[in-house]
Amino acid sequence: MRKISFRALTIAITAGLGLMTTISAADAQALEKIKKDGVIRVGVMGEQAPWGSIDASGQNIGYDIDVAKLIGEELGVKVEFVPNAVAARIPNLLTGKVDVQMAVMGMYPDRAKAVQFTKPYAGLKIILLSSAKNDIKTIEDAKDLRIGVPRGAAQDKAITAALGDVPNIRRFDDDSSNMQALVSGQVDAIGGNTTYKINLDKAAPGNDFEQKVVFNEQWMGVTTKLGDAEINEFLNGFIDKIRADGRLEAINKKWLAADALPNFPEKLEGVPFTVTK
Repeated sequence: MRKISFRALTIAITAGLGLMTTISAADAQALEKIKKDGVIRVGVMGEQAPWGSIDASGQNIGYDIDVAKLIGEELGVKVEFVPNAVAARIPNLLTGKVDVQMAVMGMYPDRAKAVQFTKPYAGLKIILLSSAKNDIKTIEDAKDLRIGVPRGAAQDKAITAALGDVPNIRRFDDDSSNMQALVSGQVDAIGGNTTYKINLDKAAPGNDFEQKVVFNEQWMGVTTKLGDAEINEFLNGFIDKIRADGRLEAINKKWLAADALPNFPEKLEGVPFTVTK
């Protein structure tokens, strides 16, 4: 029995090493394939200004789009933008519909088990918004209100964790539907982020919506498949470069009206910025 067990173990180890070699070889070719094809497919939001939206001429515009264009320039390839629903961001990456995901991808430990993040290139706060008429100082103050969230987004998870999966949490497919629900009175409050107010002011000028509760500060990284060390290393070097030469700060000022970049964290608990070899 010992000989059989040892032989079985040897076969299993050999097979495992063979699989690891195959995976490593495939990962090592990922960046080269993008260069060979002459195009990088980037997942972005299609209706969440200022991160990603479509202008009157049908062109993708926004913070993530400008950073993605710089990635294309650095690689010497064209950029193909692929709009994503919030809940489809990780599936679209894992099924190969995009090469990298940049659709306001918040860096959280649960996501880091499924995908690989780079170091942060952008940041925002996850918040609750409601009318100034509603006295909300904590999320508990809003427990009896109808609250809208984009399904599966960071604000959905934060509010559900705080209140439980209660019936008055209304889930929408995307950010624009979530904001429209607030404007139209379908909900009394919405989970969003600090850039929602920009869009709400455009959709409903003169509104009285305001930030009520801050759940957490969210950092965004460029997202790739797990184990893809080559493209992760390239992207981290690229982010360092555009931070150092001022191009990222210019994008931040253009789209977020901020005078300086936020203080990006050097590490995040449970979210590695590099592939462990």
